[in-house]
Amino acid sequence: MIETIVIGLICVFWAYLGRYRRLSWGFGAAMTILFVFLAIRYEWGNDYRQYIDKFTVYNSIDEFNYSDPNERWEVGWIFLYRIFKPFGFFSLVIVLTAFEISVYYWFIKKYIPKEWYWFAVFIYVFNPNFMLTQSSMMRQTLAMCIVLLSIPYIYKKKVIIAALFILFASLFHSSAKILLPIVFLGFVNWRMGKKGVIIGVVLFFAILLFKNIVTSIIENTLSVTGLGKYTYYLEEGKESKLESGIGFVYQIIIMSMILYYEKRQDRKDGLIFKITALSFLFVPLGFIAQLIARIGMYLQVSMIATYPLMIRTINNRIVRAGTLFIIMFFTIYDFFSFFNSEIWRDSFIEYHTIFESFIWR
Repeated sequence: MIETIVIGLICVFWAYLGRYRRLSWGFGAAMTILFVFLAIRYEWGNDYRQYIDKFTVYNSIDEFNYSDPNERWEVGWIFLYRIFKPFGFFSLVIVLTAFEISVYYWFIKKYIPKEWYWFAVFIYVFNPNFMLTQSSMMRQTLAMCIVLLSIPYIYKKKVIIAALFILFASLFHSSAKILLPIVFLGFVNWRMGKKGVIIGVVLFFAILLFKNIVTSIIENTLSVTGLGKYTYYLEEGKESKLESGIGFVYQIIIMSMILYYEKRQDRKDGLIFKITALSFLFVPLGFIAQLIARIGMYLQVSMIATYPLMIRTINNRIVRAGTLFIIMFFTIYDFFSFFNSEIWRDSFIEYHTIFESFIWR
């Protein structure tokens, strides 16, 4: 945990310096440091051991049947394993990290003013749903980054190209298929504002009130889209109970602010706001099924741009500073809660590098 905090603060500092012309390379330096930090990680994350073991298993098979209906892991991921067989699992992680950090670098540079680079890096590092959990769920992280690349084509209303990106992402994590409807968001020109806030809040609570109906719809969708292998996630989530409290209220308030301030954005940034607002509807869905919470992560990635853009457009200085403080406070709170969680603590509390391994895996 200490290593993560130190590296994170260093990167936020360099990203902040990137606002100055003479130090414009600061943001690039911050992302390079994050690349090295993640590329050389070893036994860091709940699923790391499973991924490295599967690398050995799949590469021990002389001829693999990629069309096996009983195979849970996607064909694209298994194909990556086979490609990197001569180079080792560590090489695969390094290459994937380079791609993923490059995508985030591109996304932040494209959508966020340089004065707010530091805040985007802060969210990426300290919000547990980004760098930390993404370093564990390698397949879905790759799929998420590919989906992120589809956003400019959604904005340009190039539906076919955007859909191809999402379908390509599904080769690495099948859940990406469920996101195909978002390719039509580029045609939604309705400005949100107060009406959007009302609709968003009503939908949020409607999902909670009619969770049995929503669960049935989800099960049918999984079956139709060929994702039946993920139905066990639904069974795991059916006994989940909604935890009320200030964190729940915080989610509703932030969603409402995003919907309200969407009307102050241009069309390009407005699309990012709409995608982020949709991700908040997966918060109540997440109480129904673990899989749905994971699908929401695809949309949640846009939050890295939405938060800085939203705060920038708040005219009242006190409200702007207060919103920034509240978001940072809850982000830090979630960060420390993550490391104290029984689910994540043991796998993340100590950072290890590939140099601790006796052999090149």
